[in-house]
Amino acid sequence: MSNAFPSPMLMILLSEPFSIAAEALQEYLREKLNPELTVTGDNKNRESFVITWNNMAFAVMCVDQPIPSATFNTALKTSPGLIDGEKIIATHKAHIIISPLTSSDKQLKSIFLALGVMTIADLIAIQAGPEGFYWGNSEVLVENSRFASYTGQAGEALGKFNQKVPNALYGLPSTLWAGLRFFSPDQKTQFGAITKGLDALTGFEIQIEPYVSTQAEVAKHLLGMVAYTLANGAVFQEGNTIGIEQDKNFRMRLIPEKSGMPARWAMSLDR
Repeated sequence: MSNAFPSPMLMILLSEPFSIAAEALQEYLREKLNPELTVTGDNKNRESFVITWNNMAFAVMCVDQPIPSATFNTALKTSPGLIDGEKIIATHKAHIIISPLTSSDKQLKSIFLALGVMTIADLIAIQAGPEGFYWGNSEVLVENSRFASYTGQAGEALGKFNQKVPNALYGLPSTLWAGLRFFSPDQKTQFGAITKGLDALTGFEIQIEPYVSTQAEVAKHLLGMVAYTLANGAVFQEGNTIGIEQDKNFRMRLIPEKSGMPARWAMSLDR
């Protein structure tokens, strides 16, 4: 597997361009997060900043143009629970990009970076008036209300983790961070799926090879594996058997990174 994980990236879709002076943004974020947080940027430019917080650095860029609509072709088909996706895309006129500058090859650090992106986005959105949010790694588009729910979910999981509550990280917003892509050899009775964007948190994707099932069943099993992996790390090994249901065991196989495809753990039904 590659040592460097891809960086999490979030875009805030706006109804109109947003700008703020670096000093004003720093004052606002210090009040909300930490009095030692710093924001560097050109007060005249008011469009790009570097936020340093808790030994992590984040780039923020305000763009006074909409994101090309073709970017969201997959998101419109695969984003869970999306209702007003086409309206969000059509009405947004500008956007903000937030991504860590700090790289990591460790899962827990990558999770903290993703949580930092969400926290900063949530606070900036209060000032900017968003239309929606787009998690670039997973290609998941969400409405404001759903992003607020994801942020609350993430905050609760982090709070429990800091209190050393067992299994606290099972509460992370896995359906935002990991998109699902289904595939089928017959488009009728056999279905499989692979995650999209999980590698930004773990360094790999997870895939379920097709078997006689439904898309709903495959999604349930794969999202369960995502939650398990985010909470525990990649504790499985080549050839391990994972029991998901009483009558279903899956054998694990590592497929190395190749031709731009990230490494992935493939799960095959043990017949």
